This record gives sequence, C-alpha cells and structure tokens, in this order.
Amino acid sequence: MNIYLSVTIELIVGFMGLLILTRLMGRASMAEATPFDFVAVVVLGDFVGGAIYDPKAKLPMIVFAIIIWGILIFIVEFITLKFNVSRGIIESKPALVVGNGVINRKEMKKNKLDFNRLQMMLREKNVFSFREVEYAILEPNGKVSVIKKPMYDNVKRKDLDMPVKSATLPSVVISDGVVIKKNLDQIGRTQEWLRTELKNRNINKIRDVLLAEWCEEDGLFVQIGGKD
Repeated sequence: MNIYLSVTIELIVGFMGLLILTRLMGRASMAEATPFDFVAVVVLGDFVGGAIYDPKAKLPMIVFAIIIWGILIFIVEFITLKFNVSRGIIESKPALVVGNGVINRKEMKKNKLDFNRLQMMLREKNVFSFREVEYAILEPNGKVSVIKKPMYDNVKRKDLDMPVKSATLPSVVISDGVVIKKNLDQIGRTQEWLRTELKNRNINKIRDVLLAEWCEEDGLFVQIGGKD
C-alpha cells in the first residue's frame, strides 16, 4: 500500500477513534477535567500519534490501543461513580483553603498553592480582596469556588440610593511572613508604618503574619499564622 495512503487511513481511524472516545466520556468530563482525565487524554493522543508514524504499527494495533485504553478509562469512571471511597484516591478531594474567613495555610501547602495563584483564581471570580471571602474551595479540577461574606454580597448601590464611591485595587503587603516592598511603595507606605499598624493589633513580628492586605477604602486587613 502506498505510504501516503496508509498514513491517511491511520490518521482518519485514529481521529475518529479519539473523537468517539471523547464523546463517550461525556461533556461533564471535558468541562470539569480532573488531573486523571487530562493525563488519560494526553497519553492516548500521544500513543495514537506515535503508532501512526511507527512503520511497525498497523491499523488493527491502533484500533486495539484505542479500545483497550477506552475500556480502562470507563472502568475507572465506573469505579469512581459506584464507590465514593475511590473518588478521593483517583480524582482527589475538594480542599477548603479559606474557611469562616480564615486562610487554611496547611491546605494551601498540601495542594502546592501559593498566595499569588490563589489571588489570581479569586480575581477570576470577581473577588479582589481576601477580606471578602467567607469560604474558598479548591476543586479537583484546579478551579476555586467562592462564597463571599454577607456584607460583600453583590448589591447595587443604585438599588439602595447610596452614593457611588471610587474603587481601588487591594495590595498584599505581607505574604506568608514576608514583606512585599514593591507593593508597599505602590501604596505610598513604609515598613515603619506597617510595623506600627501591626503593633496596634498586638503583633510584634512580621513573620507571624500569614497575610496583610491594604485597601484604600477599608484600611489594613491582617491574618496571623505566618512562617513556622
């Protein structure tokens, strides 16, 4: 068989096999892809791609590989669907990184999540300040779900006939016991000012501070529990 025709047929079969398998996995699996789903699809795609360009790999082998890999995926999906205990092992469990307005540093370290990453994920949820968060849950798919504190619920000022105020972006000035000098300079404050503010809250050491955030409208927000 002509090599170009052979590669064409293998590509079509591989493409159709991946398409069918992806459709059978369901929209929910694709929309809420867990690390297991991601690895499964990448490995399958890589295997099929390698098999297509391997002269020793014939068409039946490609189809066989897709079928076997698909069966393994469905077995895992069935196990996680029927047995709750297996979900935490295969798909991981949601992690409460903020509870009752308090950042859970242990869970953040366990999930390799730093403050910069958490800030970015909160901003994606239109939350620009840690003080607004009552609960934040890191989901198995890597996204974060947020419940705001009642006082920060989205109520429009015009509905309450309240004057509209200008908004400023909050700045983190201490992260995990370390002063962020660049952010201090941006808000026009000094480390002496910061130490004074902490002493007013009976905090004598910067390393004891897990997070300190400055907002022009609400002042300094501090949570202790810094470096061990």
